[in-house]
Amino acid sequence: MPTTVAIAGISSRLALLVTKALLKRPDVYIRGSCRDINKLPDELKASPRIALIQSGPYDRENLRALIGGSDVVMCAYFADDETMLSAQRLLVDLCAEEGITRYIASDYTGDYRNLDWGELAIKEPMKHIAAYVEKKEGVTGIHILVGLFMETFLDYFGVVDKEGKKMSYWGSGDEKWDLTSYETAAEYIAAVALDPAATGFFKFRGERKSARELAADVESAHGINLKMESRGPLTDLEATLDGKGNTENTL
Repeated sequence: MPTTVAIAGISSRLALLVTKALLKRPDVYIRGSCRDINKLPDELKASPRIALIQSGPYDRENLRALIGGSDVVMCAYFADDETMLSAQRLLVDLCAEEGITRYIASDYTGDYRNLDWGELAIKEPMKHIAAYVEKKEGVTGIHILVGLFMETFLDYFGVVDKEGKKMSYWGSGDEKWDLTSYETAAEYIAAVALDPAATGFFKFRGERKSARELAADVESAHGINLKMESRGPLTDLEATLDGKGNTENTL
């Protein structure tokens, strides 16, 4: 039986890879929305199995047209906190109105469930949406937790200084990180989307490595010997984050 997957925010890096993974199945059809469909890859626009709708995150009727008749809705927004909250609530509301029972929230992150409210600000939207969809009658949330995206984590958080050839970390450097590539995460997400029985929380990871192990991999693959630099013990990191929820210049 054919499956239709609606993807809000199909132009994002992750969504494009999910689309690629879904299209490997000949019985899958995709509906996608983004602000400007002209910027999408030509092969996406030309595919007979993809229907595209130009829509912003708050265009209620366009989004209704996007998700209507689909089997599952995936949110692929990566935006500011207000958009991640309000725009996702709109999608959840539309799912309830249109009888769409499965909603994949834009989590795609580490496991935030044990964090207290206010403990880490960048995870607050995920916690709010998980609570919101849980209370929404007729809609079941799907939350896919993949740890850290390895392509962006090392640069975004300043873990690796390519010019200075050094790796920075908190703790001993032996603490393990759950890391997943965008492509691997996309394969996981596609598999969950196509399983009608898949609901709730799912945890996946591509690799589990420490800073020291990653540095060894870099040396083995590229012949670059990274200088290891500790930013301090984990107790200092905890004190820095405690009650602030701020990762800027910290992680």
